[in-house]
Amino acid sequence: MNFKHILCIVFIGLYTITSAQKYKSISTSTISKDWQGITFTSDKTLQENIAQSTYFSIMAAILEDEFLSSQLSSQEMVTVFVANDASFSTLKEDTRKALLADDQTIVQLVKFHTIPGRVDKNAIENAISSSGGMAYFRTLEGEKLAVTKKAGALTISDSKGNMAVIKETDFYHKNGFFHMVEGFAFDTKTSK
Repeated sequence: MNFKHILCIVFIGLYTITSAQKYKSISTSTISKDWQGITFTSDKTLQENIAQSTYFSIMAAILEDEFLSSQLSSQEMVTVFVANDASFSTLKEDTRKALLADDQTIVQLVKFHTIPGRVDKNAIENAISSSGGMAYFRTLEGEKLAVTKKAGALTISDSKGNMAVIKETDFYHKNGFFHMVEGFAFDTKTSK
């Protein structure tokens, strides 16, 4: 081997080590966002974040279910549209009780309000703009979730016209984002 080849090999080796070290030393800092005096952070699970707020006590209790929480945490990145307690209180009492008593329907509801990936408000609005006013995302339930902007408000809806209004956006959790919604883009009266 001549001197140029040896020098080239040494240079490539040093460059590789330096590049690898650069990525190895990247810190994963916690991202946080305050809302209503509560700090939601990227180092907590979705359930841990929303359990801090009285506005989401029902969903926090639902997400304590081990099967459901493992379904969400097994995804690399997910965006969840989290229904507030007002969403449940607008349901008729018998409908609300039947919904909360039916584990299979609750799992479907949460999975229908969850899309793969980290999808922030900007990405949602860009998808709406580029698709002519209505964008579709595939949910963990395998259904299409429509997203539109009406009178300045972002909404999500299912194929039957069930709709929820996105109230607050862009909160991190351990494996993605969550947005706060009021209402359900899901038929709460019947299971699939």
